[in-house]
Amino acid sequence: MKVHVWIFSVFSWFLLVAPEAGFSQISSTFQGVVQPASPYLIPQTVFVGDRGRLVVPLGPVSPDFQPFIVEEVAGKGEHRQGGIPGATKNPEVIIQRIELENREGHARLLIDLVAYTPGLVVLPELAIPELQSRGLSTAGLHVPIASLLDQEGLVLSGPFSPLAIPGTGLLVYGTSIGILALLFGGIGIRFWGKEHLKNLQERLRRRRLIRAMKRLLGNLQKNLGNEAPGEILSRLSKEFRGLLSLFTGMPCQAMDAGELNVLSHLVPQDPERPDTAARAEAGYAIVSGHFLCRVFRRCDTLRFSGIPINQQELLGILEELQGFTDTLARADKEQNLLRLKVKRAA
Repeated sequence: MKVHVWIFSVFSWFLLVAPEAGFSQISSTFQGVVQPASPYLIPQTVFVGDRGRLVVPLGPVSPDFQPFIVEEVAGKGEHRQGGIPGATKNPEVIIQRIELENREGHARLLIDLVAYTPGLVVLPELAIPELQSRGLSTAGLHVPIASLLDQEGLVLSGPFSPLAIPGTGLLVYGTSIGILALLFGGIGIRFWGKEHLKNLQERLRRRRLIRAMKRLLGNLQKNLGNEAPGEILSRLSKEFRGLLSLFTGMPCQAMDAGELNVLSHLVPQDPERPDTAARAEAGYAIVSGHFLCRVFRRCDTLRFSGIPINQQELLGILEELQGFTDTLARADKEQNLLRLKVKRAA
């Protein structure tokens, strides 16, 4: 039983006495009261050269307790009367101000200091009458001082990557994909779509020339009342023959009217109805060299006969050629659709 009592006494001493061993002199005046809290720093981490405040709670005091303030009057290392005696005995720390305050019946000792060395800095004993008269001393108080140079892990991070403008990624990747698509598309057309591309170019060329023929005939009809019939016949023979040369690939401008009979490629060959009779039944008889031979022979007769040109007869020629171009456009469109059906069926 005595052994248990002895163990309990030792354990109680460690809990109550040992944590305050470093501050026994500070709290010697306030015996018989509740044990005060542990000292703490403001801010919690004080670096070398920064000003910090050590707060030492002393516990409850009587109502007639008188606080005091002692401030350093002179510069570092020099103190006049009324300053802090012994404040510069330790070159590692400078004590700038000491205050004993009464906050709502609880005493606190406030020590403002600046430390110039990292690690655990021990405060010197200061010969301050106000402290000595109350049985207080700063001897034994120590303050942990931190340093940026000694802190492990506090290293400068690498530079951040530059911020991209919103949408830059989409623009870059979209452009790259577009370039690759064009590249592979060009390769595919080069090896597999060359024939299809050639046929498409040919169809577009024929359609463009047919529209040019229609536009020429329309302009000539509008100018019947403004230009001489001879000039209109001359323009018709020259410009329409030039369009026929581009359309057929033959020198129609150098041919006379009789030689136009050889034109046989005005309408594309029908893969299902290749014979001429079938094309005539379909209404394509007008689209032939025989029709052009007859029309331009009449033009030559009117131009070189020396007889005044009848405007109504000239209008009839223009209308016949307008019907020729309309039939040519319809035949070309139908033949293209028929080719497309044949390819799909194959």
